[in-house]
Amino acid sequence: MLGNYTKDLNMTSREIVKRCIEFRNPPRLGLHFQTDPIDGKIWDESDFVYSGYAADPRFIPAAGQKEWVTEWGVKRSTINTSVGEAVEFPLGDGWHLLENFQFPDFTAPWRYENLKSEVEKAHAAGKYVYGSIPSLMLLPIDLRGMENWFVDNILEQENLCHLLDRITNIRDTIITRYAAAGVDGVITWDDMGTNSQPFVAPALFREIYFPRYKHTIDLLHSHGMHFIHHCCGQVREYMEMFVEAGCDVIQLDQPELMGIEWLGQNFGGRICFWNCVDIQKTIGSGNLDAIDDEAHRQVWSLGNFGGGFMVKAYQQPESVGMTAAQAERQYQAFKKLAEYPLIQYLNPDYSQNLTSGI
Repeated sequence: MLGNYTKDLNMTSREIVKRCIEFRNPPRLGLHFQTDPIDGKIWDESDFVYSGYAADPRFIPAAGQKEWVTEWGVKRSTINTSVGEAVEFPLGDGWHLLENFQFPDFTAPWRYENLKSEVEKAHAAGKYVYGSIPSLMLLPIDLRGMENWFVDNILEQENLCHLLDRITNIRDTIITRYAAAGVDGVITWDDMGTNSQPFVAPALFREIYFPRYKHTIDLLHSHGMHFIHHCCGQVREYMEMFVEAGCDVIQLDQPELMGIEWLGQNFGGRICFWNCVDIQKTIGSGNLDAIDDEAHRQVWSLGNFGGGFMVKAYQQPESVGMTAAQAERQYQAFKKLAEYPLIQYLNPDYSQNLTSGI
């Protein structure tokens, strides 16, 4: 399980991240601690730089704005975060609206005019660069409304698939531009389940979403790029399909939901994990010692395969009630464990449970 780790002090962040993702014996974990400030405090350390297409400035909300319409025509509302939730849906009143729906133009040169220079600057600093692409579940939910979308998966598959194909084509366009600019990988924020189960049955996921999901990954791989999938929810039943499709990295904010040990036993060494400590179970507990425990369990269970684990602090910590003390404890816990070879957990009960599969 332990590889031949070399302490190359000249290895760049970019190379370390690639080795983590590809299980090529990195000297340490990939790290990303940059988040929104907590009480004015920041943790300014990252091996990564985000650089993506430009958003249409006509639809960017002003600071403090509580409601706005996105360039997809979705009205969003928020209390105290920059993300908010969809409250009005441009295709919500019927599929007939799709015929004249104005999709954002992702062929527009202005979206990418600074991309290449941004990527070159980040690479010169040794960083791994990733951009984003639209999602296959959350975007259709925002366009149709969740209740409609659930019905669409059963009764309106033709219309839903037509919409998914349009989104997939847009993803192709963005990926091609990213590849030309030298971007290393892409992320899609696409929650696919509740706390208890996937949004749609696995058979439906395979029929409707899997082919388009795999198409995107195949295109990325043809350009030598990685696919990073952020996913919240209990999606154990999708995990094998994620691997089958070629997903390189899964980014989890609630790793305890599927079970850290379960993930390690079934998918360790098969897919790279890019996680924070669990924002519900661990951060919600308010127990600082629990942060240390979970950080160690994640590193040991998921990263002990010649790579396979990286750290990504939760980007909007105050939205989940994370305190500065918790964020600092998370930072210190993962930093302490970051180098290979990994330090085995000292709690004998944990080591026994890990071996027995509990």
